Amino acid sequence: MSETKKFQRFGKYLILDHLVDGGMAKICRARFLGEQANKMVVVKMVQPQFSDDEAFVRMFQDELNITFGMLHPNIMQVYDYGKINGQLYTAMEYIHGANLKQYLDRLKEKKVVFPVEISSYIISQVCLGLHYAHTFTDKLTGKPYNIVHRDISPHNIMLTYDGAVKVIDFGIAKANTNSEATQAGTIKGKLSYLAPEYLDGMELDARYDEFAVGITLWELLCSKKLFTASNDLAVLKQIQACKIAPPSSINPSVPKELDAIVLKALSKDRNHRYDNLDQMNRALVRFLYSHYPDFNASDLNTFAEDLFAKEIADDRTKFVEYGNLNTGLYIEEMKAEDKRVPKGAVKKESAAKVEERQKALELDLAIDNSQNAIEMETTDHSATRKLPRSSTTSQKGPSKNTKISPTMPGKKSEKETTSSRVVSKKDIDSDKEVSSSKSIIIIIIAASFAAIAYFQGELTEKNIGFNLHNMIHGEEKSREIAAIERTRTHEERKTAHSIEHYGKVVLSGFDVSMEVYVDGVKTDYVGSLKIILDKEANVVIKRSGYLPFSKTITLTKDLDSTVVVIPELERARTGLLTTSQNYTAGSKIIYEESGQMVEKPLPFKDMPIPEGTYQAKIVNPILGTEKKVEFQIEENKKHFLE
Repeated sequence: MSETKKFQRFGKYLILDHLVDGGMAKICRARFLGEQANKMVVVKMVQPQFSDDEAFVRMFQDELNITFGMLHPNIMQVYDYGKINGQLYTAMEYIHGANLKQYLDRLKEKKVVFPVEISSYIISQVCLGLHYAHTFTDKLTGKPYNIVHRDISPHNIMLTYDGAVKVIDFGIAKANTNSEATQAGTIKGKLSYLAPEYLDGMELDARYDEFAVGITLWELLCSKKLFTASNDLAVLKQIQACKIAPPSSINPSVPKELDAIVLKALSKDRNHRYDNLDQMNRALVRFLYSHYPDFNASDLNTFAEDLFAKEIADDRTKFVEYGNLNTGLYIEEMKAEDKRVPKGAVKKESAAKVEERQKALELDLAIDNSQNAIEMETTDHSATRKLPRSSTTSQKGPSKNTKISPTMPGKKSEKETTSSRVVSKKDIDSDKEVSSSKSIIIIIIAASFAAIAYFQGELTEKNIGFNLHNMIHGEEKSREIAAIERTRTHEERKTAHSIEHYGKVVLSGFDVSMEVYVDGVKTDYVGSLKIILDKEANVVIKRSGYLPFSKTITLTKDLDSTVVVIPELERARTGLLTTSQNYTAGSKIIYEESGQMVEKPLPFKDMPIPEGTYQAKIVNPILGTEKKVEFQIEENKKHFLE
């Protein structure tokens, strides 16, 4: 592998290679960049066009609602999920192995069937994982999920080369957490693994998965599909009839006791099946160790290594290469992104500071100019005018109000302390009179300012950074601090004001169909939100078709983290808005919805909007046009905007 090869970084994951490039999602092997940098995971990245599709997002979220909380050795674990750069993703346990379908295909190539004891053990482990899912309860609410996988087949049972059994893909699982019910007439799952009650339109429960488990065990023992025909209608008729041949009639090595277990799980009447998969597991374990007392789980590891020796060897070499990658550059890049200040976080703070500094600067310049003017002298003998030395000007440069005259021909540079010209005595006397008048006026102004500064010390300290009274009467420390503050450069002050300290807000109940806004700015939510300490922040959660939820939060150094529980969002009363198709490229509509400004490119069709009357404007920055419009939305009605 080339050392110069640049790998894609996707958030906190380094993409190593692609396992599957599907039409809806891309599944990749990846390294987790962080404290567990050597951990390999699988990242499922939804294609961008589906990440914004409302129906797909709901399906994606339904799967997450089911799998994210489950933790069982026989179920693939989901570690993380979210949206990066507008793309949905999940990070899951990497299962180094193959699915049962791949095992079956490899055995057919070798003209060998699954050993009976290994088949029984695999299905017993599947029963354990599914029973856990069927009885899974949300620990935070105490409510059962009532999960039914609905897609059990050899494709969705993974065997690691180390000998572990994992149930995967709860993508079409049925549960109480599902956002929508399955539409009538829609088939969920693979046709050959449906149960008879599905065709009868009955409500599904855990025994539906049991039937699919029974089909899978039958196929392992017989090395062929149970329900197969030339067309789908014929397959459905076979399922409806549900006439199952005992496995031993095809594979004589199958004991009669195992026949009984398989046929019970495949009963047409689900009331005749095992009450749950824990009972089926117990029956399989009793059978396994009564007929194969020397069987050990490590036998599956040996079986896998013999069957997939080449794949294991190739992967071992590849993984070592992946392990030797220098991830330091990617980690530093990731940390640099994490340290970036969120948009809008500094602007509001710095605007007031800039104004305050500008006022102080103007006052400083005014004082310096007064002092400089007092220092001016004009002599009779040489007609030489002494140029002032300004500490403020030398350090900060001239202010925007300071006029700099160009050097005249024959005139010395402004860097020199004197400049000479030939004048008449009359001119000298006139200059002296003008200079004396100006000096008197300036002295009066300066004296007045000094009196105010002395007697109103606290007031002037707020405006210009020092207290004249304290300076005269011995407040040396205050004087030094004010002097230091006045001499700081603009860049130093800017840097100081840009440093913010942040706390963390975790959103409980967040799902990827939601959008997060912090102080009106849309923010990607990946695990937590960064909130500036000692500053009130308004967090708004939005979801299409629902009323927004908002929460005002103030974090401090003592309380720098908190958890915000997002309640069940209330469905919004919405209508649909469609616009004319005649808008030119670059046009967009801007309006306020639930206290937030919304911008949508034009044209669009059937966009859901909460009911109400909206004052909006249609703008085209390219053409420089703007038009005010008003539209009204009524619940469950379609509206058209010209």
